[in-house]
Amino acid sequence: MLKDTVALLRTFKGFSRKSVLKELVEVLGNSSFDDAGMFELEGWKIVVTAEGIVEDIILEDPWSAGYYSVMTNVNDALVKGARPVGYWNVLSSNSPGIRRKIAEGIKFGLDKYAIKPLKGHTEPDTPHHSIVAGIVGIAKNFIPSTTANEKNDIVVAIDLDGKFERKGWVHTFDSIHHKTTQQIQQRMDGIIGVADQKLADASRDISGPGIVGSLAMMCESSGKGAEVDLAKLPKPAMLDLDSWLTTYPSSGFIFATSKPEPCLEILRSNGFTTEKVGKITPIPKILVKYGNEQETFIDFRKESCFAQLGG
Repeated sequence: MLKDTVALLRTFKGFSRKSVLKELVEVLGNSSFDDAGMFELEGWKIVVTAEGIVEDIILEDPWSAGYYSVMTNVNDALVKGARPVGYWNVLSSNSPGIRRKIAEGIKFGLDKYAIKPLKGHTEPDTPHHSIVAGIVGIAKNFIPSTTANEKNDIVVAIDLDGKFERKGWVHTFDSIHHKTTQQIQQRMDGIIGVADQKLADASRDISGPGIVGSLAMMCESSGKGAEVDLAKLPKPAMLDLDSWLTTYPSSGFIFATSKPEPCLEILRSNGFTTEKVGKITPIPKILVKYGNEQETFIDFRKESCFAQLGG
């Protein structure tokens, strides 16, 4: 039942752990909650990201944690319209074995995406294990998360040529490992093309909160809502809907666009499975549909993605 799916998504750790963000924004003052930050330099947009990999993944698979520290940041920069050019990190662990495996995963990711390592720092005396990293990218046009509007359709694009995996509570769908750098660059060209041709008003990558949670974050940042048909989502045939909605795809993106057809065309021509799955609405809530059922995922008039959910 859709009601059970919505209950699962609202309590899913990938989404619920975002609830701490407002308490930090109250101190720091940046309330856009975007995937990346940007400043302009001589006509170019310089895009900067930062991500931390959960310790559960590091302990289970430190190699993948290193790789994810590249992949997650690439997606954050890419969906804003930026071509990633450089990578930095802070690696903390008192285990030589874990440190080396993380570094090997990082190297794999950098080679796959053809990105230069800029700077790193290693802290070998900590009782915990962590990898925090970021990307610097360059964009001609920056797509914010904050500018979705009620004239927009919602387009979801995912590379479905991949493999589903579980890393503790984290579900992943990897479509990068088996591809060549040239194939990966083609996918990247498609996302950057959407930005360069100004085909989207707002965007967000599909990350830890899953498809619905990531869409909700974009809509709340924009002060809007959405209606989305879950049956229209690009999905691997072998996965049930609940598993897919709690998955972090290694190449998945959401666009709010008033030009859906050219947006779909450029994404499909560059290797994505992509569909128009719903609309942005002026009513600030996320309404999900499946068949004859519909449920409210979150009502921003009552609660926030970025604070503890009520009810």
